[in-house]
Amino acid sequence: MLGAITGDIVGSRLEFNPTNDYNFELFTDECGFTDDTICTVAIADAILRNREFGDSIHDWCRRYPHPMGGYGGRFAQWVRSDNPQPYNSYGNGAAMRVSPIAWAHLNLGGALSLAEDSASCTHNHPEGIKGAQTTVMAIHYSIEAHTHNPQVSQKEIKRILDECVKFSGYNINIRKENVENRFDETCQGTVPVALWIIGQSTSFEDAIRRAVSLGADADTLGAIVGSIAEAIWGIPEEMQVKALEYLPDEMKSVVLRFYDRFVKNSILHGDGEKEQSQAVMLWKLGLGNMGKLFNGEDPMPDKTNVATSTSWKTEPMPPTDISRIKVSISVTEKDMAIIRKGHIPEAMEDHWFMYCDDEYIRYYRSWSGMCAFEAHFHKEDDHYVIDEICINHALIEFGVNGDKTGVALFLHLLIAEVGGDSMAAWQAYLDKWDETNQKYAKQEATKGDHEESESNV
Repeated sequence: MLGAITGDIVGSRLEFNPTNDYNFELFTDECGFTDDTICTVAIADAILRNREFGDSIHDWCRRYPHPMGGYGGRFAQWVRSDNPQPYNSYGNGAAMRVSPIAWAHLNLGGALSLAEDSASCTHNHPEGIKGAQTTVMAIHYSIEAHTHNPQVSQKEIKRILDECVKFSGYNINIRKENVENRFDETCQGTVPVALWIIGQSTSFEDAIRRAVSLGADADTLGAIVGSIAEAIWGIPEEMQVKALEYLPDEMKSVVLRFYDRFVKNSILHGDGEKEQSQAVMLWKLGLGNMGKLFNGEDPMPDKTNVATSTSWKTEPMPPTDISRIKVSISVTEKDMAIIRKGHIPEAMEDHWFMYCDDEYIRYYRSWSGMCAFEAHFHKEDDHYVIDEICINHALIEFGVNGDKTGVALFLHLLIAEVGGDSMAAWQAYLDKWDETNQKYAKQEATKGDHEESESNV
């Protein structure tokens, strides 16, 4: 889904100012989200809230009546109508917005049925429906392929494309000179080109560059290609962060909630399972504005306002499913003065809220208010000592795999808070995470060997 949004944003400035330069600048101040992103977010929001697709698209498009590039003429009339009805369109809008369905409904039959529903509220022409369904099928098979092997081979990509051709009847044996600089807004003129581009590409960025530099319908072709390319190769982390920066908070909220609920570890595809899990954790557990962090800026929020227990939504630490760990962590008076100001998030990407009173440092998940850490401290001479950390076991949802790993995460948060070497502290967390992971793996292997030996007796 974020692949579609990224392709849309990258292609937005070149929709009516086409380029054939493969090495164009991906993100500039002239980029923005278009109707492709609005409609994709609307589909995701409909799934999250169990709404009719048409109702959700209508609502979201009315919230943003003048997107970059505008709406197509008949679709604009549909948006303005108080009683919108499908108008037999076979435009490529049916395919550019459909990607969330493939991630949320991994049963192909169900996904194809929902793809038809998502198209039919506007694009109820058979070609419009087929375009949406073919795009969902390509994403579905790509997710399957990546799940079996993160390094999806060209042979496997060809198999995916063959299945899509068999289903749709599209001809993807395309000559570049026949489609370059040709603006085609139909599904039958866009989806086959998107599949052809996927067959030529070797990475997410390569696919986006090929789509946009074709000089065609840059934003929508970029969205369709990006939606499939994400499922095959994943999106480079810096491109994900950059794309999210162009979205208003309410859109970012939908995107991130959708990934948290449906995509989970698929949001960032690393070079292997461990790298992928670690990338996901950095996204979910990172402190501060992650966009600023990846741009080399200070990610910490302004600490002019001191955080209190009423500054943010908070839940109490639960009485069960917790660990109380005895520690001895020394904190200077200077650092404690910074910690006492707390941490009030200023960006959707910041997943933490923290406040400090006279006895405890409490960290909460910013979205849910879940109390993650409650650290007791006391004064000793010219410094402070943290002597106990209470850890909420619910942190396992975000990849934290044990008490020692939890303590390492708490130290990372604290070090980042006071301006220390946060990346070194993050690496220390990853080392502890990896050590615990290997320990569990060995335990499972030993258990399996024992069970096998018993079965052979």
